[in-house]
Amino acid sequence: MSSLTELMAALRATEAKLDEANRGLTAGRRSLAEAKVALAKLDPDHPETVVPAGMSHADDQLERTQAAVAHVVDTLRTYAAGL
Repeated sequence: MSSLTELMAALRATEAKLDEANRGLTAGRRSLAEAKVALAKLDPDHPETVVPAGMSHADDQLERTQAAVAHVVDTLRTYAAGL
């Protein structure tokens, strides 16, 4: 196997792992949103008393991480296309 073939295989494997991570982040954001809704139902008149303020921050962090993963995937694809 040539070095270029090995490099392309490694890039594809890395991209697959990053895609897997992105799916996990998406699932995490969905679960977090569901938990937030469930908590708010405990006291619909005053959801701020049962929904921790940090939940929104956690979602923001997950969203930023997804953006970072997407950027890395784009960078890998651009690099691989130039080979």
